[in-house]
Amino acid sequence: MEISINFRIFVSVNQKVNMDSCRNHFYTEKGRIDGSSILLAADNYRLRCRVEVLEEEGRSLRAENRELRERLSKYEDSLPPKNSENSSVPPSKERMGDEVKRRTKSLRVKSGKKPGGQHGHDGVTRKMSDTPDEIETIQANYCNKCGRDLSDIKGEEDYCEECVGFQIKPIIRRRVFISKTCSCGCCNKAEYSKRKNPVYLSTEVKALSVYLNVVMCMPYNRIKSLFHDLMNLDISEGSIRNFIAQAGTNADEICERISRELAKSPVAGADESGFYVNGKLHWAWILQNPKYTLTWIAKGRAAKEMENRFGTDALKDMVLVTDRHNAYFTMDVRNHQICLAHILRNLNYLNELDQTQNWSSRLQELLRKAIHWRNLNPDLPTDTSTWNESLDRLLNEDISKLKKPFRQLRNSLKKYRDHVFLFLKDPRVPSHNNDSEGGIRILKVKQKRSGGFRSDGGAADFMAIHSVTDTAKKNNYSKWDAILALL
Repeated sequence: MEISINFRIFVSVNQKVNMDSCRNHFYTEKGRIDGSSILLAADNYRLRCRVEVLEEEGRSLRAENRELRERLSKYEDSLPPKNSENSSVPPSKERMGDEVKRRTKSLRVKSGKKPGGQHGHDGVTRKMSDTPDEIETIQANYCNKCGRDLSDIKGEEDYCEECVGFQIKPIIRRRVFISKTCSCGCCNKAEYSKRKNPVYLSTEVKALSVYLNVVMCMPYNRIKSLFHDLMNLDISEGSIRNFIAQAGTNADEICERISRELAKSPVAGADESGFYVNGKLHWAWILQNPKYTLTWIAKGRAAKEMENRFGTDALKDMVLVTDRHNAYFTMDVRNHQICLAHILRNLNYLNELDQTQNWSSRLQELLRKAIHWRNLNPDLPTDTSTWNESLDRLLNEDISKLKKPFRQLRNSLKKYRDHVFLFLKDPRVPSHNNDSEGGIRILKVKQKRSGGFRSDGGAADFMAIHSVTDTAKKNNYSKWDAILALL
């Protein structure tokens, strides 16, 4: 009855309805709908299973994400990145953005002066040579108006200029030894010793190979290419290594003399740096003063390495200028001066870390004033009690609410408080250790350009030759002449 009523809704009142046909159509549609329902139920079941799988994967991914964020938080926190301007991070390890910033922004405080040479500055201009190697005469051969030949007319000098250049060309010098027989019958021969190969390379070629490798930090294969391309001279990498070994052996004796002179020095700077030899970590040490430089290889960076090189009590009368590495302060020396350049860089970092405080900027200003005073009075010793009192007031301030790096630097300065202003007492003592860092930085240049060293012998030769060339430079001799003397 319900079916009939439902169908009567959709038909005309006067139309006759075939109930059997409608009933059959109904059951057909019902079967089709039931089949679709079964399929939809199956699809629904599959989707629910898929949702459960995805929810489980989501929970797993969220847990993994939390773990990775925790591990990454120590690298990507709110702290400003450390670079060569605000820490001891070398330029070779800083981020690309920091390198761009460093190259376009100076740490120097603006002086208000215009860039370039200042008023009263003595300029330097290249001057004409008294004995030029070649003279080229440039003159008119024909008259510009009538076309007459001017070769028989003597001209007058209007203008003169010089072009400075050079020629890269090997000089082959054949040495012929002649024997002469005197009328008395005596045969006189020039002294010589026969070589296995009578064709050999001159001292200048050997010196240039050593200079390019040690001073310019060029690898063997590039030196070989340079000789071939510019001079059409073929030199094997093995020969270049032999030239360096010869210079290194001769430099060892000079290094011993440098070592003895440095031990007598009242003030010297020291530093150490890690580098790799055939993939293994080694340590390079430097001890230097304004006249001498000595670099050598050591097994580690402990205080005993200095003692092994110079001997027990050899430096007991020396003031050592260094960074705050603990090993230096266990050495038997007269006194210490810590590098203020390091501290100023650390204070730059603290200024960036918390820009709402002024503790680091006030400490920075105090150190800069002390350095400025020394620059204005280079030969005048002074009492440091006032400077130490100002330092103590800053170090004793309550900075417990500031971040951990502030307290770390404060504690370090308290530990080395007596070694902060020693340079004001003794004019011979510098306020920084930049010369030591600059002297040993060539190792990093070497690693960057050549990839380091392949043998202990090559590294030792490099250190010895560098010691000699840097010492020569400090005594107003060229590094080229120093290498020539070694060969």
